Amino acid sequence: MPRSRFTRREFLQVAGFTGGAAILAACAPSTPAVVTQVVNQVQTQVVPQTQIVAQTQVVNQTQIVNVPVTTTPLPPVTTPQGKQLPADAAPLAAQIWHTEPGAEPKFLDGSRDIYSAGGINLITEPLLRNDENIQLVPALAESWKVDSTGKLWQFVIRKDAVWSDGNPITADDIVYTYEHAGDPKLANPWISFMFDAIKGLADYAEGKGPASAIGVVKVDDRTVTYEGQNGFVPFTPQLLAYQAAVFVPKAVVQKDPEHWADTVEGAISSGPYLASKWDHGKEMDWVINPKYNGPHKPSIQTVITQIVPANTDTFNSWLNEEFDLIHILSPQQLAAARADPKLNPLIHFFPNFQSTYLQLDTFKPPLDNKDFRSALAMSIDRASLCQQVLGGTFVEGEEMLPPGFPGYTNADKAAQAFNLAGAKAALATSKVDPKGVTLQVYSTGGQDDSFLQFVQQQWQTNLGIKVNLNENAATWGQDRVDHKMQVFRGSYEYDFVDPSNLLTGLFHSIPAPKGKTEPWGSVRHNWKSDDFDKLVDAGAVETDVAKRIKDYQDAQKILIDDIGVIFLAHQIVFQIWWPWLTGMHPDKSGNVVYRWLDIAFTQMYIRNDVDALKASYKS
Repeated sequence: MPRSRFTRREFLQVAGFTGGAAILAACAPSTPAVVTQVVNQVQTQVVPQTQIVAQTQVVNQTQIVNVPVTTTPLPPVTTPQGKQLPADAAPLAAQIWHTEPGAEPKFLDGSRDIYSAGGINLITEPLLRNDENIQLVPALAESWKVDSTGKLWQFVIRKDAVWSDGNPITADDIVYTYEHAGDPKLANPWISFMFDAIKGLADYAEGKGPASAIGVVKVDDRTVTYEGQNGFVPFTPQLLAYQAAVFVPKAVVQKDPEHWADTVEGAISSGPYLASKWDHGKEMDWVINPKYNGPHKPSIQTVITQIVPANTDTFNSWLNEEFDLIHILSPQQLAAARADPKLNPLIHFFPNFQSTYLQLDTFKPPLDNKDFRSALAMSIDRASLCQQVLGGTFVEGEEMLPPGFPGYTNADKAAQAFNLAGAKAALATSKVDPKGVTLQVYSTGGQDDSFLQFVQQQWQTNLGIKVNLNENAATWGQDRVDHKMQVFRGSYEYDFVDPSNLLTGLFHSIPAPKGKTEPWGSVRHNWKSDDFDKLVDAGAVETDVAKRIKDYQDAQKILIDDIGVIFLAHQIVFQIWWPWLTGMHPDKSGNVVYRWLDIAFTQMYIRNDVDALKASYKS
């Protein structure tokens, strides 16, 4: 029977007929065939209707309506330099880094004197930089290699690199930089760190040779070569990653070499930022350089630095969230942070490539007596100094090359290690009467005093030698240059990762300045050894890595054994920053730290929950 739809009336008629048949069945003889027929008719008509209703698929329709809709993600935030920020980064307007307050610079020319210049890493770019593992990576140079002669280093400037005024950065700028930085009239006090790596630079800087003899030569507009003073210099690339190995725009600087970078308007930039504000005595600001197209584009768009006097304790300012990061905590600051359960998890640390020692005037009595110097060296309990006085911010060390640094060895420390019995025996051998000696020790204050007051106590208690502490912060730098101090604390942090940096530059002897008599010693220290000089000179040009490391280790042993200086400790940097400042990459050991001499400042950014985080630490 074909399927047919029933109207409501037809359905009722069938239903009524069925009801009547049921009554007849109750009152009359049985007629099963008729009933079966009628029932079957109803079934054949009603069941299809039920099937039709089932075919409406109402359940499936409901399921389609309830399918969840995926929200379209917001487009990533991109800086004007083309860097895409992480998903949890705050908007560009909030990418502001309040750096640790610092002293006011004299000018913004980093090529001339890094200790008088400000914002060097921000507004300049060396040929190479160090990454978080202190490995060389391209910066202004896109590539570097030993040239075909095997005697020169060749560097190729990044394609389309420009100064912030839009002019190309060329090989002429690089060549001219050494003429400018080594200019005897400008008296750059730190140009000497480039003398080994660049032929003729020492003679030029000392007024003995022409600029044309400097061993940095243009090959073409984007290529330069470097020739060493005494031949091929293996560590030239490491040296050129140093923050002071930066360049100047020739066309601008040659018009006014001394004052071109005295203002933010004049300071042409090659780096990721521009100097934008210099409110003398108050604040310096830096903003993104839109013309920078190098590999180290930062996320932070504005950097703000408050200007404060030297040795100002800014820990309370950090607690008040006035700036974001303290890159070196003093022992007192570290103790305060450790004692606070909310601050303790924010502490980071790493062993720094740094050495602290006592410089001695070894040319004048009584310090010209090696046995007397030995007594002084062996009478200092360095473990107590580092743990009890300095709160673990240093570890004891009796050598110049720190742990982990190329050439480090702990095998030669016996001549200076704490040995009170040995110290007293050396004092007796020296025939110096301790009662007749008063040592003059000079300090700049601050952390100097933490070291020197302990040394004073050790020498007076252990050897019976009187020690006077003299504050000379205002003249200390010049006094060191002039070799006027009998004893002072020396402290040196690596500039580049090679033993020559910590040994040659500090302890290789130089000719006595005009009007001074021999012996003179090094640029900083009143100590001289011809054998030391020969070894570090050999290491400077040795291409066999094992041999040159051995040269430096042997030179260091001479310095240790002769007590040219008294070594004390190596620094452990403890630092702290608020958690809204983030992004620094972990090193190969998984440690996340802020190393100010590498690319960390280009990695950091401000989180998008900065306001909530600030409120949580204030509560």
